[in-house]
Amino acid sequence: MSERTSALANDPVFAARIQKYVADLSRKQHYHSLELNDGTVLPGLIGVEALRARVRAFPIPEDLIGRRVLDVGAASGWNAFEMERRGAEVVAVDCVEYSELREVGELRGSRIDYRLLDVDELDPAGIGTFDYILFFGVLYHLRHPLLGLERICALARDSVFIESFVADGLGERSDACTMEFYETDELGGQIDNWFGPTTKCLMAMCRSAGFAQVTLEYVGEGRAGITCRRRWEAPAANPVAAPPYLCSAVNNRTIEPTFHRAKDEYMCLYFRSRETLTRHDLRAEVDGLGVPALAVTRTGEQRDGTGEWQANLRLPPGLSAGSHEVRLRTVNSGFSNSLAILMTAEAGPGPALPVNFPPLEAASASAPVMVAVENTFDGSAIFRGFKNEFLSLVFTTDETALRRDDVLLQVDGHDVPVHLLTNPGGVEWQVNAKLPSDLTAGTHRARVRTSRSPFCESGEFRLEG
Repeated sequence: MSERTSALANDPVFAARIQKYVADLSRKQHYHSLELNDGTVLPGLIGVEALRARVRAFPIPEDLIGRRVLDVGAASGWNAFEMERRGAEVVAVDCVEYSELREVGELRGSRIDYRLLDVDELDPAGIGTFDYILFFGVLYHLRHPLLGLERICALARDSVFIESFVADGLGERSDACTMEFYETDELGGQIDNWFGPTTKCLMAMCRSAGFAQVTLEYVGEGRAGITCRRRWEAPAANPVAAPPYLCSAVNNRTIEPTFHRAKDEYMCLYFRSRETLTRHDLRAEVDGLGVPALAVTRTGEQRDGTGEWQANLRLPPGLSAGSHEVRLRTVNSGFSNSLAILMTAEAGPGPALPVNFPPLEAASASAPVMVAVENTFDGSAIFRGFKNEFLSLVFTTDETALRRDDVLLQVDGHDVPVHLLTNPGGVEWQVNAKLPSDLTAGTHRARVRTSRSPFCESGEFRLEG
């Protein structure tokens, strides 16, 4: 980081200004100037016009009737009162009590829900979710800023408006994506000022926290304003490209469509598209919430020239336990088909055999037709005992809308749990499974049936010693 970037943290003028604020507040002066219904202004450290100017810098709708708004770090409450004036249902939170918010709220006849909470205590289960969130002057006070941003993202249905200290907020902007750490009182003489990100770093952190769109509104006077949106822009009315085909959405650790709330797990999307793509071209969604891609890689090509692709993404914060729908598009296309993933409260035992699978005598559909038996690691039919090897059976069937529990896989006549069932397109299906741990070296045979069909003809693979 350049000397210009870090100079503000040691600026004596900046430190003196912060200390004056602290001294004035200790004399019971309000932090925000506050307005009463008759136009009377109760003066504070920050004037009404400055407060209005900050709000005007963000694309906050003037009409908030029917909207729910959260003001994090509400302080004296001017922003919360302004959102209520616009018609919103408002929840205001801060880690310490500002008595003037309650007192002025009574004089205004306010119905603001005022709570004393730290950012670490904010959770959708306890406070709900919000259309809009104001997150002004809080981030650099957090010891765990990225986690704090994730908590705020989990509460948002639409947009979050962030104002924060930035280390390159005076003069020339830095191109460094870095963040200063202040162990004690290096920033303004305050022991609760922990971090100073560059503007570029702040925007990157917002994307990493789970926001789909991150827009810089302004930089100046050591501060930056950023609008973060949870949803992508609307797709084009007349897309110029065909939609992708989503083959599977799985946990990159387990290759299953199951995720666990307490774990830092990543999602892999396997899809087909005729476009040439980068991660910036992809628009993945979970339940309509945009998910930025961390990486997009072309993994192969179909005979007709359609590309085979893999995207790696983090799950959006705030997903509840249960089933969620995943789909994707590109900047030039409409949406793909959707697939379901499962979020669980705790890690489970892994894939299991289907329960009460119908007997062979009840079969009423034609047997599947085996297409290939492969090692997912290299596409061959040879296994060498590596951890990342999966047995893959590709087959065709006249049946549609199969689920994982509709398929039974056998190796040498013994049932094997299926990790993943996917439909790469058309009548072809693919099941992936781990080889049984007690399988010996040599040649083995695998086959598959559905809940309505007999087994297909078996295919061979070899396990080397």
